[in-house]
This record gives sequence, C-alpha cells and structure tokens, in this order.
Amino acid sequence: MAAGRDTGSVGDRPLRVPVRSGRAWAFTDNLRAADVLPIRFAALPATEAARRLFADLDAALADRLSPGDVLVAGHNLGCGEGGAVAAAALAAARIGAVVAASFAPAFDDALIALDVPALGVDAPAIFHTGQRLRINIEAGTIANLSSGDRQPIRNLTDAVLERLRSRLGQ
Repeated sequence: MAAGRDTGSVGDRPLRVPVRSGRAWAFTDNLRAADVLPIRFAALPATEAARRLFADLDAALADRLSPGDVLVAGHNLGCGEGGAVAAAALAAARIGAVVAASFAPAFDDALIALDVPALGVDAPAIFHTGQRLRINIEAGTIANLSSGDRQPIRNLTDAVLERLRSRLGQ
C-alpha cells in the first residue's frame, strides 16, 4: 500500500476489499443491458427484477444464479437502454462481480455505485460458464480456479480501488 494513501480504516487496520469467489456465467461481446434485464421488467422492484435476469436468453438462468456468482462478458457490456435497472437487478441478485473486456458508458459506474465490482480484463474468453473464479481486487488479479489461468484487472485506478474499499472494505 502506498504511503500516505487514505484508505479508511477499521480500528488501526486499513480497509481492504475481501477476496471473492464464485461461479462464472460467460457471455460474448455486445451483451446489451436489455439482454441482462429485458426492458419489460424495468419497472419492477430490483429484488423482483433479479428473478427475471436474462429471461429472453435463458428463462431458467436467474434461478440458477447464486450469490457471489460472476457475470463475464466481452466488449461493450451493458450497451443500449436500461443499464441502470440491469445493474440494480444484478446487485439485487447478489452477483459478486462483473468482468468484461469493456463496458458501455456508465454501466460500470452504475454497478460500482451498487457495490458490484465492474472489472476490466484483456481476455475474458478464458473464463467459461461453470468455472470457479477467485477475484483478488487488492492484488489486481482474477484467477480461474478450474484452469489455473489468471488475468490482471486493468481498470483498477487508485480512484476505483479507493471507491471499492470504501464500499466493500472490511
């Protein structure tokens, strides 16, 4: 940790984002916000909308999601209408993190504002549905526990890390 950086604290201990692990749910490039949560469910309360996640892609998928699971996608994740409500439904489903090659404008900010880490990596295609991932935000890495592959998290600026520490730190 850099000297002089204010990370908040618990007693005398600085806040740190705990390591997370979960099962991957992998998608391709240009996964639209409306694919994550169909627009017709946008007016529902977030907890009810969470039961409708991915309804147009796989009607049973929302029932198979577990707290801590990780949404993985390619480029331009969250594009199109409905990004804020899709992010709220993912948060209500207690998704542990969202990993992508790139995010549509403001989708990553909407996730982080709801305490869901939005993490950029160069090659999300190494993570496949069903594989176990371990996310160490403090170390800036995501490990595929099924294959042994690792990816550095490339969007962890000091500002993003501090924001995650303040929202998720222990």
